[in-house]
Amino acid sequence: MRRLLIALAVAAAAVIAAGATWTSGDTYRASYALLRAPADEDASTIDLTTGGLFADKPASAVQVGTLTAAAGDNAAVQVIFCGGDAENDTFSWRIYGWRYGNGPAEYVASGTGILGTQAAGTGPESAVVAADTYWADTLTITGGQHWMTAVETKDSGNNRIAKLVFDFFGYDWLYCEISSADGTTGIEAGDVGAYYSVVYGN
Repeated sequence: MRRLLIALAVAAAAVIAAGATWTSGDTYRASYALLRAPADEDASTIDLTTGGLFADKPASAVQVGTLTAAAGDNAAVQVIFCGGDAENDTFSWRIYGWRYGNGPAEYVASGTGILGTQAAGTGPESAVVAADTYWADTLTITGGQHWMTAVETKDSGNNRIAKLVFDFFGYDWLYCEISSADGTTGIEAGDVGAYYSVVYGN
């Protein structure tokens, strides 16, 4: 047994020395970036019957980055939300993506969010300034998902930070639309912000 363990250790060291290839499960550090500055719900939404072309994408759409199949890259996007001014306040969200350089708006998924008890503070990039701002702890996909692979929610309903996760390989632009959040019902979240982080592998 001891000889077997030594042999395995030597073999592993040889692979490392030769330059082992990372798998898609291995990632590097990636910070959060602003996807949607905290603000009231969108006054207008994307109308795919009259718009949705690459040239028509909203000015606040975010260029996530360029990846190439030749490089063997693949990426997933993680999105988190925050809002105010109390736990259990609600909002609705919708996510779109665009390819690099051209192409129409493509609908990723839509759903609802509920604020939890974890304070957002100033948030990533100091974009959150309200004292009573909380991370969304519950995300639910209610409007269907229309992506190439499954859109998932992680750690939802636990008074922490719920995450929306989906594959983004081959896409370059991301846009988050917020509705049902203007506070008129007394339980809506008011200003809602969103942040994204890209997880790369190869």
